[in-house]
Amino acid sequence: MKNLIALLAILAIITLSACGSSEKPEIDLGAVSADVEEETKIENSAKEVDKENESIDEDPDVGLKEGSVADFESKPEAEISPTQVQEILEYSAIGEGDKVVSVSVENGEIKAVIELLPHDRISAKDLAVSSYSQASDALLDEDGWDQLTIEYVGIGKASMNRSEKETNEYDMDYFPTITIIERLK
Repeated sequence: MKNLIALLAILAIITLSACGSSEKPEIDLGAVSADVEEETKIENSAKEVDKENESIDEDPDVGLKEGSVADFESKPEAEISPTQVQEILEYSAIGEGDKVVSVSVENGEIKAVIELLPHDRISAKDLAVSSYSQASDALLDEDGWDQLTIEYVGIGKASMNRSEKETNEYDMDYFPTITIIERLK
């Protein structure tokens, strides 16, 4: 770094003399010296930080206090709110005229009751399977729950644990339709 500052000073002198200036540049060596000292302090600080990072890499618990990132992983995440679940269900799982009757979230289990309107060409069970599939696809993008139980009024109830999800080639989580069909009773 000292060499760089000296080189810049020499280049400044050569440039000014090459331009034909009769004025001699005044270089404040005190200022240059202060700049060099400041750069040295910065480099030393950076080296100290690098050494601290190396020790953290070697021992992941060094310098961590309770409530830090490492401790966070052991604490349960906040549950998804019933309001958030209701909004997701209304947006993704039901059609016009269908109704979300109730939603609750307790101990990581989402419980919902949905009333689906009958359809001329699609069976009630197929509507419920489609609705559960769409609801679970959207809810698997959210954290804060482990079990999804949806009761379809007059049709049946399906319940699946988050750990039963599968992931497709686009890295999207879903519950297999065949499993939903088997569980809807």
